[in-house]
Amino acid sequence: MTLKIRINLIVSILLFLTLIVGGGIFTIKNARGNIQAEIASTAILALHMLDSEILSYSLSSGRMSPANVSSGSIFQLNRLMDIRHLKIDFYDARGRLRDSNKKNRTKVDAPPKWFEAMMDNVTDEMPITKRKVYNKGHIVGELVVTPDPSYEIAEIWEEIKGQLLFIGLFFIVVNILIYYFVGRALRPIDSVLKALTDLELGHLTTRLPKFNLPELSSISDKFNVMANTLEESIADNRNLTQQLIQVQEDERKNLARELHDEIGQHLTAIHIDASAILKAKTIEVSKQSASAIDQVARQMMDIVHNILQRLRPSGLDQFGLEIALQELINGWQQRHKDIVVKYDVRGVFNDLDESILITIYRLIQECLTNISRHAQAKNIQIYLIKYPETIELSIEDDGKGFDQTVKPGGFGLAGMRERVEALVGKLDIKTSPEGTKISIELPCLTRGEK
Repeated sequence: MTLKIRINLIVSILLFLTLIVGGGIFTIKNARGNIQAEIASTAILALHMLDSEILSYSLSSGRMSPANVSSGSIFQLNRLMDIRHLKIDFYDARGRLRDSNKKNRTKVDAPPKWFEAMMDNVTDEMPITKRKVYNKGHIVGELVVTPDPSYEIAEIWEEIKGQLLFIGLFFIVVNILIYYFVGRALRPIDSVLKALTDLELGHLTTRLPKFNLPELSSISDKFNVMANTLEESIADNRNLTQQLIQVQEDERKNLARELHDEIGQHLTAIHIDASAILKAKTIEVSKQSASAIDQVARQMMDIVHNILQRLRPSGLDQFGLEIALQELINGWQQRHKDIVVKYDVRGVFNDLDESILITIYRLIQECLTNISRHAQAKNIQIYLIKYPETIELSIEDDGKGFDQTVKPGGFGLAGMRERVEALVGKLDIKTSPEGTKISIELPCLTRGEK
């Protein structure tokens, strides 16, 4: 069921309860009161008249013929046919009905049974009234006055039918108007759904217009902010992917060049010295060639070590994070002796997952690289603290800072943010002309916990 139909149905039910239940109870209550008042006033008038007739009959009873008494025409009740709200019957001394004002009266169209059932107790407070009729001290008969609301109920039903017809038409018209105006009010939702569909299809430039309703206007603003963020994130991811590919290709070129230029030359030198040993005629010549081979082999070991260190820090696996960081910082400081580095590592990191360890190492390595290239700093402070649930890393320098509104062309900060977000961490950068501070928070993931 759509929201439009659901709202229309709820409003229709409330309107129905208000019109039918509330209005019906009020109408029925008033109708009962009117019927009781009408019957009560008619009964008072009729009883006064009948009491007068009974008194007149009693005073002139000697002149009344017995035939009139037995025939029941003493009071000529047929003349009271216009008294519709009362049923007046005359019974003789044996209880036989002799006369009634209901004889030969036109029957009214009976209202529905449910309506009569709602009016069934309207005459509870108006009991049947009886009057004894005497002749010379003997009971001749009895007049019985019974409230009869059927005519009044029928008249009220005729009035209510018109009201019900009006209420029904009003209900239909109001429902049509509600359906129209609810549909009009919810029309912006179609724009929201279309915009979401466009985003799903990859149309990242989709934006919502400014709606008049405050609630929908807020949705429009939030949607547009989300779409902008999504578009920028996807663009950043594309740039990051291209940069990653470029970095991989550059690294492969560097490795290929080093393998060809450095190791290739050394292997050639080893080959030449080995050949000299094979052709040597004296032990001294062989020793010289063997010494040259040893020296070249050591140089090759240093080259391979540097290559492996660039691919993956060997100390991280062998000695742990603390030793690997110390080796990294000491090596970096030897190349940049004019920059003072202070670092403080607190906690035990041996039980952490490998992804956390390599991320911390690469983050510090990248920060040091960026500082050496761009910051022109004189002092660097590094703090690495392990808490029970989190790890906090802070790298601060006193360099010239940078403009965060300008997207960097390199891979550094974007790669750092990508590494941190991959581990569900937080990265915060504060920079000014007085320096830059990078604060990083990572979860404490132990081995096998991911």
